[in-house]
Amino acid sequence: MSSRGILPPELYDATIDYLEDDVESLRACGLACKTWLPRSRFHLFRNVRLRHADDVVRFRALVASVPGIAHYVRKLSLVADYAGVTAEGAALEDDGWVNDTAELLPLFTGVTTLALARVRWHALNDETRAAFAGVFKSVRRLFLFEVSFNASRDVIAFLSGFPMLQELCFEAVSWKDSPSPSETQDGSDEFAEAGSMHLSYLFLDPKSSPTLVTEWLLQQPGEQCLRTIQLCWRELENTQLVGDLLEASGASLESLQVEFPAGLSEDAVLQNNLSLAHNTGLRSLHFSGLNVCASQAFLSNRLFPWVTAMLSQIHSRALKEVTFALEIASVHDLLALDWARIDHDLSRAEFHQLEVTFYVSCHCEHDGWKEHVRTQIASRLAGFQQRGMLYISFY
Repeated sequence: MSSRGILPPELYDATIDYLEDDVESLRACGLACKTWLPRSRFHLFRNVRLRHADDVVRFRALVASVPGIAHYVRKLSLVADYAGVTAEGAALEDDGWVNDTAELLPLFTGVTTLALARVRWHALNDETRAAFAGVFKSVRRLFLFEVSFNASRDVIAFLSGFPMLQELCFEAVSWKDSPSPSETQDGSDEFAEAGSMHLSYLFLDPKSSPTLVTEWLLQQPGEQCLRTIQLCWRELENTQLVGDLLEASGASLESLQVEFPAGLSEDAVLQNNLSLAHNTGLRSLHFSGLNVCASQAFLSNRLFPWVTAMLSQIHSRALKEVTFALEIASVHDLLALDWARIDHDLSRAEFHQLEVTFYVSCHCEHDGWKEHVRTQIASRLAGFQQRGMLYISFY
């Protein structure tokens, strides 16, 4: 069948694009018409996930029969599974097969998203790491999950190999030592390759050390352009870095989600380590993990003073959404929040059509507790409700 002369090629491409998640239909399109084949292959092979040695063998055979297939790949995921546990109960890695991808990696010339999971970077051979370096140059989105390194300097060298990086998800990444980036440079040019890198999205979880990545980012040349930050910060001695990151992001920052599972020290609040004064383009602010049971009251016996401190320093007229994820033991715990100050800050004249949502989880549930929570919160935010929309949900 020939499609030539019937409709413009762009319309056929748009139709095939509509089928991007329908594998069977895409296969049928690829077989129906020669001119439909490239677009069908693009969607069929844009996302390649390799999980074990058999996947590598099959993909190598496919590339051998159709060499151009690798050029369609835009997202490459190498996800190793654990083979079991050792006698001591530690996870037993099964990532040796990743070395088998060395000859395939140079063929992935169009990869813009790279995901690595449960891979020991330090255990890969030199040939494999060198092959990965070629892929890194075009990657804009990087997802790391349970990837391990020998030392912090290896983490920095790895991240510095992504000159085009825009989005970084850094989850459960580990290494053996804990020096800061300034201690690992020793005159080398580890940061030189990332000179043009400007992140727009950053996710840092508590299982990794956020300090290392944050210090590395702050040492990058030029201004930061972070639009979205999601971080869960446990390292209470380094909370000033959070403030430095917020300041460096400036007006570019549009969405911020913060969580401090261990709470914050009184000094961090008093020294104003978490100011949002520079983030004049902020549109959404999310306070996660507000666990009353795990927090300690100070400063007039009010819980989460860092929350009210951040709210009071918002200078953005673009703010449209604020959310609070609260975990309480009883409805009575709500009384420990500084509602008067929260109501005052949310009711400011510059916040136009602001939506505020409370997500509440209660350990001691009883009949009517949800309605009681709604009443407690709504009655304490009467001023805000005259200007904005209040939503209360439960999880």
